[in-house]
Amino acid sequence: MSKVEQFNIVTETVIPPKGHYARVVYKGQVLRITDLEGQQVADFLCFNREDLEDKLSVENTLLINGNIFITKGHYLYSSKCQKMFTITEDTCGRHDLICGSCSEYTNAFRYGIRGTSNCRTNFEQALAPYGITLSITPYSFNVFMNAPVKPDGSIAIEQPISKSGDFIELRAEMDCVIAISNCPQERNPCNAYRPTKLGVMVYEPKPVPLQDSSD
Repeated sequence: MSKVEQFNIVTETVIPPKGHYARVVYKGQVLRITDLEGQQVADFLCFNREDLEDKLSVENTLLINGNIFITKGHYLYSSKCQKMFTITEDTCGRHDLICGSCSEYTNAFRYGIRGTSNCRTNFEQALAPYGITLSITPYSFNVFMNAPVKPDGSIAIEQPISKSGDFIELRAEMDCVIAISNCPQERNPCNAYRPTKLGVMVYEPKPVPLQDSSD
C-alpha cells in the first residue's frame, strides 16, 4: 500500500487589499497563504496559545536556522526557542525576516504622511479579540517580501518575485494564535505599489491509503 497526502479544509478565506486576519491554528494543521494576483506581501505573526508571552521571534528564527532567507524545511521559532511552525511548501522562495512591519510612525518618518494604513495597526485590530495588545506584539515574518542584502550590509526593498498563485505552507508545531496583515504599503516597491488580495486556507492533512498499481 502507498499513501498520498489529501486534506480536509478547516477554513478558507480571502483577505481584501490592506485587510487583516487572525484565528487559532491547532498543532498539526497547515496554514496556506496564497498570493492571488502576484507581488503582494503578507506580514505574519504567531503566538503560543497557551503562553502568549511566547511568541514569534524573527531574531531566534534567523539565528537558529542560520539563514536570512528561510524557505521549505526551515522553522519559525518563538521567543523561548520553541518550534512554532515548519515551512512545508514554498513556491516563491523569497521572504523577509529583517524589515519588520510598516507602522504609522515609520510611514510618517519615511514619507511625511500621517494616518496611513499600516501593518502594525492591522495587527492591533486583528489581535484585539484574543486579548493581545500592540505592546506585546512582535515584528513579523514577511511572506513574499523581497528585501535583498548587499555585500556592504545595506538593504533595499524591491518588488516581490511572487507570481499569481504562489503560496507558502506552514505546519503548526503547537496550538497558535496567528495573525496576517495584508500589507497596505503603497509608497515603496514592497507590493509593487499596488496592494491586492491574499488567499488563506487552513487544512488538516489526511493520509489516505491507495492500492499499489502492481496489485
